Amino acid sequence: MPTQTISPVFPLQIDEETGAYQTHSVTDLTKVVDQNIKMVLLTNPGERLSLPDFGVGLYKYLFELQTEIERGSSGLPPIRENILSQISTYLPYIKITALDIAFNNANQMSIKMSYYVKDSNLASLYELTLSETLENLPV
Repeated sequence: MPTQTISPVFPLQIDEETGAYQTHSVTDLTKVVDQNIKMVLLTNPGERLSLPDFGVGLYKYLFELQTEIERGSSGLPPIRENILSQISTYLPYIKITALDIAFNNANQMSIKMSYYVKDSNLASLYELTLSETLENLPV
């Protein structure tokens, strides 16, 4: 019986054996959920066709003052509320159990998100660190 696939691997990569795009299977559920969370966090609102409100746009927060990031200003909503709202809207199968946002220095932030997938026994921790340089751009 062939393995059931549920999502392509991003960034897109060609499977050298089949010539098709590499995919995640049902057994890779944590990878799929983490990939979906990363897409929501890093996509800027307006980037995704037909979903103009999709995305947190985390990089826009990097150059704001920490107090403005937390309470919202300069046209950006408060970061915690934005993340929780986007996840609940676009990934409704995920329940966030803990969200920690830390600012390590002037233009670096780390996000740790504990979650579980509703209707499954899967619980995991997602971590993402962003800085103003492109050298640690998450792939």
